[in-house]
Amino acid sequence: MLRSPEQYGVPLGALEGDPLLLERRLDLAHSAALVLDRHNLIRYDRRTGNFQPTDLGRIASHYYVTHTTLAAFADHLKPTMGDIELLRLFALADEFK
Repeated sequence: MLRSPEQYGVPLGALEGDPLLLERRLDLAHSAALVLDRHNLIRYDRRTGNFQPTDLGRIASHYYVTHTTLAAFADHLKPTMGDIELLRLFALADEFK
């Protein structure tokens, strides 16, 4: 990020005020933690900055499943779904696009 800031969308003037891009990196980590917390992949404590993985998050990381796929599954999965409906739901996964 420091070698090629323009590739990461860092404005040119940002290096003057924050030469190590510490604030930028903290902001990116905070934003990512909020997204993962919203999808129940981690538990993020905004006050302390600590986060704990959830079982769903561990499954997602072990099988390389994106948070958008898990959100689609959470929204559409029902206990009464048949085989065809389950296959249609799995086809919605980002990993198959």
